Amino acid sequence: MVGMGAPAWLLLSLLAVSDRKLHDRAIVIDAHSDCTQRITYDGIDFSHKQPDMHVDLPKMKAGGLDAQFFSIFVGPWQAKPDAFYAEALRQFDAVHAMIRANAKTIAWARTAADVRRNARRGIVSALFGVEGGHALLPGDRPALLQHLRTFYERGARYMTLTWSIASPLGGSSGDDSDGQGLTDAGREIIDEMHRLGMMVDVSHVSDPLFWDAIRYARKPVLASHSSSRALANVPRNMTDAMLKAVARNGGAVCVNYGSGFLDEDFFKAEQAIWARARARGLGPKELWRTVREEVAHLPPVPLAKLIDHIDHMARVAGVDHVCLGSDFDGVPATPAGLEDVSKLPAITAALAKRGYAPADVEKILGGNLLRVLEANEPP
Repeated sequence: MVGMGAPAWLLLSLLAVSDRKLHDRAIVIDAHSDCTQRITYDGIDFSHKQPDMHVDLPKMKAGGLDAQFFSIFVGPWQAKPDAFYAEALRQFDAVHAMIRANAKTIAWARTAADVRRNARRGIVSALFGVEGGHALLPGDRPALLQHLRTFYERGARYMTLTWSIASPLGGSSGDDSDGQGLTDAGREIIDEMHRLGMMVDVSHVSDPLFWDAIRYARKPVLASHSSSRALANVPRNMTDAMLKAVARNGGAVCVNYGSGFLDEDFFKAEQAIWARARARGLGPKELWRTVREEVAHLPPVPLAKLIDHIDHMARVAGVDHVCLGSDFDGVPATPAGLEDVSKLPAITAALAKRGYAPADVEKILGGNLLRVLEANEPP
C-alpha cells in the first residue's frame, strides 16, 4: 500500500500504470482511417513501421488498438464515375490481401462478436466502411442496390451517405449540394442497409440530409469521424441539436482527431494552405505532401482540445453516444501528443484525469461503437 506521504513521482507512475491497464482492458476501436489509400496505391508493407503514416500494424499493437475500420474511399481524381464501384472493389481486395499476409496479427471481423473474440486472442480486427455513396456508381437503382450488397459481402459494415461531393443518396456538406436532403434512391439504400446490417454513417452529409436520414432511419446511426460544431464551427462537425438527435436514435458520434476539426482557427489556416497548394496545380500525391509539410509549421493543437470535444459531446448527447473516429492518414495534422495510433493511451489517460469512470472510458474507447454495430446486425 502506498502511503499519503509517497513521493509525487511514485504516485504519477502508479496512475500511469492504472491508466494503461484500463486502456488494455478496454476494446479500443477506431471508426475511420484512410490508410487504405497507401495500402492500395503505394503497396506499402503494413506489417512494418511506416514513418510517414499514422497507422500501421506495429503502431496499432503499440497503441492497444483492437479494431480498425478501414475506409474504402474513391477520390474523384482516382476514377471517373463509371469506374467508382470497380475502384472501391480494388481497395477491398488490397486490404483483404494485407489481412491474409498478416494472419497472426490481424483478422477480418464481420460482427461485434468477431471483434470481441479477436480481442480476447490478442488479434486486431479489420472492418470496413465505405466513405461516400458515390462509390455505388455507376448504374440505375437496381445496380446501386446490388453494388451495396457486394460491399456488404466484402466486409462493409457502414457506408457514409456522401463524401465531400453529392452522391445519388443526397447532398454533401462539402460542395454546393449542401442544401439537398435525402433522395428517393437514398431511402431505398437505407432500407437495404438496415436489411443487410450495415450502419448508416452521417459524417460528411449536408445538414438537410442529416435531418432527413435521422428521421428516416429505423436503426442506430453512426457519425464515423465528426467533432463538435459548437467548439469548432466547421461544416463537417455536428451541431448540438444533431448530437441530441443521434442520442435519441440510439447511435453514436465518433470524434475526429484532425486538428482542423478541433480548432476553428487551425481550420481556417489549413484551408488557406490547401487553397494555395491547389492553385499551384499539383498532382494528388504532391498536393498531399505539400499540405502536410506546410500545416506542420502551424502552432499545434493540444490534446486537451480533443478531450474538450469528447467532454462536450458526452455532456450534450450522453456518454453512451460518443466514440473515436481518428481520420488518421486522411488529415494533415493531429493534436500534439497524438501523432499516430501508437499514442492512443494518451486519450485514456486524459479521460481518466478528467474524472471519467473506468466504465465510461471503456464505452468511449469502443464499447459504444460495438453496441451500435451489434444493434444494426440482422436477427
